[in-house]
Amino acid sequence: MKKILFLAVLAVSSLLFVSCEKSVTDANETAIAAVKAGAMGSWEGTTQPFMGDGEFVTVTFTEKKVTIKFDDETESANIVSWNCIDGVQVWIQLDDSESSKLYITVNGDTMTTIPNSTFTVNCIPPTMTRKK
Repeated sequence: MKKILFLAVLAVSSLLFVSCEKSVTDANETAIAAVKAGAMGSWEGTTQPFMGDGEFVTVTFTEKKVTIKFDDETESANIVSWNCIDGVQVWIQLDDSESSKLYITVNGDTMTTIPNSTFTVNCIPPTMTRKK
């Protein structure tokens, strides 16, 4: 009887552990899907580089690439992966020379970004609006 009770407790514990793990993964996947869907398309804003004046740019997001159009040049980076922590913070890993990460929040027609490299600070505005 004790053996059956022990096995029952072990089985329930295992199910609870798997259920908890799955819900965190699901929350991350849900957050990534929402931000990814919201980010697709073209956005406009003014860069805020560490030094010098900012420039008005158009930033276009696809599932696999970010393209930044300045007045006289174009920069781009491939998106290596879409990532999330705790179903809240979504970021993209880029393949630029600095292996940049760019945290993204989309709220309707407004995108907020948090950069972690010189490339992303100099090329991607911290706040953008959807290009119409």
